[in-house]
Amino acid sequence: MPGRQKSEKPTIKVVLAGNVAAKGATDLAALIKTPATLYPFPVSRENPRILKAISAADVVIANFFTESMARSAQNLKLLQAPNAGIDSFRTDLLSPHTSVANAYFHGPAIAEYVLMMILALSRDLLNLDARFRKGNWEGSWIGGEPPDEEVLGKSLGLIGYGTIGREVATRARALGMSIKIISAHPPKRKPRDVDFWKGPATLPQLLRESDYLVLACPLDKDTRGLIGPEEFAQMKDSAFLINVARGAVVEEEALYRALKERRIAGAALDVWYRYPKDKKRCLPSRFPFHKLTNLIMTPHVSGWMLGTRQKRLQLVAENVDRLAAGKPLLNVLQGPQKHTHSKVKTSR
Repeated sequence: MPGRQKSEKPTIKVVLAGNVAAKGATDLAALIKTPATLYPFPVSRENPRILKAISAADVVIANFFTESMARSAQNLKLLQAPNAGIDSFRTDLLSPHTSVANAYFHGPAIAEYVLMMILALSRDLLNLDARFRKGNWEGSWIGGEPPDEEVLGKSLGLIGYGTIGREVATRARALGMSIKIISAHPPKRKPRDVDFWKGPATLPQLLRESDYLVLACPLDKDTRGLIGPEEFAQMKDSAFLINVARGAVVEEEALYRALKERRIAGAALDVWYRYPKDKKRCLPSRFPFHKLTNLIMTPHVSGWMLGTRQKRLQLVAENVDRLAAGKPLLNVLQGPQKHTHSKVKTSR
């Protein structure tokens, strides 16, 4: 099988599955110090060639990892996600000797996105722009309509306070917003710069008090379908929802109904319910969200910034080097943190 080889010395075999991983092959080849052969597969689904390559791989760097891929990975030492989320990976089928790791560094980029959406929603920016392009001055002092409210003094409700939530809160404070948080493990003593920080049981209070509700939590059994019809009914009719977590944190139909029927004022969504399996166009839901005028839609781009990508590739390359040298791995989510049999066996 053809691959990108760094050296004629013994090499570690690295399979790159998916567009993000495979298109980073050139950068990774330059960053990985260990002699390595890279096998890039810039596709959005498994195929027989990927399965064959995985069966002989030491490392798989992947944007997706199916049941068939897991069953092929009998000799795999490291499954490395080039991003944070692995909720769709079949890691339950892997050997206990396989390490699973991810990469972050998306906090600042996603926080900038959230702040952009807060400001855009507060001014109804997209509709304002669309009307004015047709010569309609509605919404300005010229028409005499009541003006919009400032973001200053509004409540930002955060569900999840990890890498993303902390970066969002830092920037929201600069806008003069009050910060209210729900997380799985709240501190015993609330920090001074937070107005409210409690556990999941207090979700109804957070919903009632938030002007902007930001979802920044992982998708797991506790958060899947966390926001549904009952939760939308508890929110202010003037509130906005911003989802940068995973689409499935919010019930799909309930979200569409809440927006269409104006149970909440609007939303900004960067995560969805359907994703393309190839390069063909694909609407992100079975419901016509694209027809709603109180919604800003983006195609999962909030963390896709140059700084995020470069730092993630550097971490991925470092983990390959650490694995080969028998050193502790970074960001291990499952399996051994360190592969103790000195160095990974390489082949010629």
